[in-house]
Amino acid sequence: MKFQIKDLKKLLYSIKKYNINEINIQSNRFGLTINTLHNVIKTKQNNISRKIIDNHQNIHDQNINSQNLKNHTSETYFTIISPMVGTFYRSPAPNEQPFIKLYDFVKKNQVVCIIEAMKFINEIESEVEGEIVEILVQDGDIVDCGQALMKVKPIDTIK
Repeated sequence: MKFQIKDLKKLLYSIKKYNINEINIQSNRFGLTINTLHNVIKTKQNNISRKIIDNHQNIHDQNINSQNLKNHTSETYFTIISPMVGTFYRSPAPNEQPFIKLYDFVKKNQVVCIIEAMKFINEIESEVEGEIVEILVQDGDIVDCGQALMKVKPIDTIK
């Protein structure tokens, strides 16, 4: 069975309805972790998830104490996604400064880009406070609904 968008929508609805804080789903080819407390969604595929599981088992096998586990850092990113199909723009108008640049710090609800759909301009805001670590689309690109636009490293993970 393939995991489709409608299945994800049902899952997210149930998570919200029943106030579930964290869920971890694993299969042979796919892994999904959703943490609503920190607004984190992680996905892993094939050998990436296997490496993480192997590393996790090695940690338990070596009986590393909790002090050393606290020193282990993991990169957590929040992904800003497109809520609609349209044209992605980094600035409010041609020849103007972009809303944000790579490695800029953004605040919650700060406009990071716009998407033009059927001659309507829709402002896309950051849902977290943090640092823009990657811009995944180019200015003027056509984007799909649900397509990742940018990665933000949340402020609580920046040291």
